[in-house]
Amino acid sequence: MTKQPIWLNIYGFIVLALFLLGMYLGLVVSPPDGNMGELIRMIYAHVAVAWVGFLAVALAALHSMLFLWKGSFKDDIRAVAHAEIALIFASLTITSGMLWSKPTLGVFWDWDAKLTLTALLASLLVGYFIVRGLIDDPERRGRISAVVMIIVMASLPFNYMAAKWFRTLHPAKSYNVDANGLSSTMSPIFVKILLFNVVVAALIYIYFFIQRNRIGQQEAEIFAKETELDVKGDFIHV
Repeated sequence: MTKQPIWLNIYGFIVLALFLLGMYLGLVVSPPDGNMGELIRMIYAHVAVAWVGFLAVALAALHSMLFLWKGSFKDDIRAVAHAEIALIFASLTITSGMLWSKPTLGVFWDWDAKLTLTALLASLLVGYFIVRGLIDDPERRGRISAVVMIIVMASLPFNYMAAKWFRTLHPAKSYNVDANGLSSTMSPIFVKILLFNVVVAALIYIYFFIQRNRIGQQEAEIFAKETELDVKGDFIHV
């Protein structure tokens, strides 16, 4: 494996510092909510990983579609990188949702619409990797798994609108993005801390993606050399 660039190490330390700052803001600076009390602190992590996890699924589907269109193995590798991180973030979303459910409902699991749809999303992501593991031919594996990822992405609108369409414990949207920018029914301090943690989660996601993409490309190059597979010369070094 090639040596990790210095800029990536620096970026990692910056992200770690911002992560610790986000924890401090959420656990110390944030006041209790009038309705949720101390549980408001869970929202900063839960919402952040959920939003970024949905973004990861969308990007995985985008690179899957690019692979179907162009046939570049770089897009297949990037789709896998996005999908792996999406599965991690989906798992964190489910876990944090269960931890929120226990003190509020007395149980870790309730068949809440959004929680159930997120569990379905995670299951579909697991299925994506099972499909990849069952197919040996790289091109066929990439094309079939790309179709699976597009199906996974199709579940996102249902998850996003679940609080409006179904009976759910999740509140309806407390924020709106319009011509005037971001407006919210939440107290400004809650919004600022939440958005800060969302940005931090996105930066963490970018760091993990860069690392996974580097590993994926190097693995593919080694595989191509060992099998004398024509990969169309489209691998790049990061």
